[in-house]
Amino acid sequence: MFCPRLKHFVRLNQDGTIGKCGHMHNAIGFKTFNDLDNSKWLQGIKDTMSKDEWPDECHRCQQTEEVNGTSIRTKSLDRHKLLHPVKENYLVVGGVLDNICNSACQTCNSQLSTKIGSLESKDYPRINNFEKFWQLPQNRILEVDVNGGEPTASKNYKKILADLPTNTKIVRMNTNGSRMIKELEAILRNRIMVIVTLSFDGVGDVHDYVRWPVKWKNYIKSVKAYKQLQKQFPLLKLNFWTTVSSLNVGNLPNILDFATENNVDHDWAFLNDPDALNVKYKNKLTLSAKEKLSNSSYAVCRDIANKIAIDKDNTEQLDLYVKRQDYIRKININNYLSF
Repeated sequence: MFCPRLKHFVRLNQDGTIGKCGHMHNAIGFKTFNDLDNSKWLQGIKDTMSKDEWPDECHRCQQTEEVNGTSIRTKSLDRHKLLHPVKENYLVVGGVLDNICNSACQTCNSQLSTKIGSLESKDYPRINNFEKFWQLPQNRILEVDVNGGEPTASKNYKKILADLPTNTKIVRMNTNGSRMIKELEAILRNRIMVIVTLSFDGVGDVHDYVRWPVKWKNYIKSVKAYKQLQKQFPLLKLNFWTTVSSLNVGNLPNILDFATENNVDHDWAFLNDPDALNVKYKNKLTLSAKEKLSNSSYAVCRDIANKIAIDKDNTEQLDLYVKRQDYIRKININNYLSF
């Protein structure tokens, strides 16, 4: 088993350290790129995978591959075929550039969103890895995959787009779809591939609750605008990404319908943190979703149905989490979700 991200990916962590894949569980951060590259921790993960065994840190990819055969790892293998012939020791730089964000998603936290931080406290964390980005070996960077926060709200992100490393071949952007980023057109004119991943955590009211205060109507406008730009620039690629939690697991058939109707690739992964929203627990949301997904026309939904509501009941924990989230946002889950 091979994952290119273990050799070719470097991540800017929200605590200012340098790490590997953001989909890893309990990953370790290091002070410098060289410390990471030469660490026993990283070598241990490589050794485990070389034996065709899944490292504990990589169980999110293991989960999605077991359900539908694809994952962040398999997607990385596809890009590896493009980038490795260009530069053997290439780097993909990802992670958190800063935490400037215009959304307070239910599944996020103040370290990754200034919007959440401002709701929770006047003294919230501000992250800025702008200088860290430029300390990495620029001549090895072929793909820029740094995000936020919300890239369309970040001045730092726009500065990097205006002055990309010389050898950049691919730019990836994860966005909440609240608005487009105009700088992409100039990059596409330079024949650099741009891959836009739109976070897609629900349709209609489910979206508006999970991705508050971003509105579904604005999200649809962004999807249409990106698809229009795609007609002019074939190097623009679009895909949807769903973080599957107790709040939206029952909405998966609607999500898949929308992705199919718009002819956009769709990927997903189960949420691990916060634990209160983990779909493995039994509660009114997951039990309702389990019944709905079991009867879905989508095979992936039927497979997911077998993996949710299989652990202890966490109704009390879920209710406490939702009440706190709703309180600081001044909203009510009952106005958005039906179960």
